[in-house]
Amino acid sequence: MRFLLLLPILYASLDPIQSLTPGENCEMCQIVLRTVFGHFSANVPSRKKLVNQLKHECKRHFNYRRRCLMAVKDQGDFLYREMTGGDFKPIKPCFIMKECKRLQSPLPEDFQPDNSTYLDTSTISELMLTTTTTNSSESMDTVTTPTTNAPSVLD
Repeated sequence: MRFLLLLPILYASLDPIQSLTPGENCEMCQIVLRTVFGHFSANVPSRKKLVNQLKHECKRHFNYRRRCLMAVKDQGDFLYREMTGGDFKPIKPCFIMKECKRLQSPLPEDFQPDNSTYLDTSTISELMLTTTTTNSSESMDTVTTPTTNAPSVLD
């Protein structure tokens, strides 16, 4: 019975947050803020919509999820002011929220996180363009006979 009372404490001690380095925390903070800021095209409609989108983005990053959700809950008003104040740079709120240290550098403007499970829109449009060009350039006059590995009935 006592073991069941200790189970939540043991579970809390296995927090996945500990698996990220301080540099990774800084990087994840900037990625989340930049992604959400880009989602709204630098025009955040309301605090509520911003917080909901931040929560959604936090849930996409498993090892950073809990830490991110806590920061959004505690700093929602601050993040809204930062994103609507003009000239938003993700490193600034991440530094103020202590996700980044003084010597850590901001992510480059053209930074692309390694997210190989998703294709970006430029890749999709290139694939569609290549497929369309290939299909239209093929001649409809030529007929190719299909090849099979099935045994011939005539043999």
